[in-house]
Amino acid sequence: MILFKKKCLYCGKKINKGEEILKDIKVPGFIGTKEKAFCSLEHVNAYEKEVAEHCKKSNSGGSCCG
Repeated sequence: MILFKKKCLYCGKKINKGEEILKDIKVPGFIGTKEKAFCSLEHVNAYEKEVAEHCKKSNSGGSCCG
């Protein structure tokens, strides 16, 4: 029994050990990048696109995007 499976950062689906795709990505609210798990390359690309658009919109005040 596996108690602590990783979850896809994009969709929340549980990922079996060894099947996850680890990627250093920008997380809004943090400086630099963090290694996060995804279930597919499509979700990696979709998440990076959403973060890039979020950072474009929120450049009016403090910098959430480093």
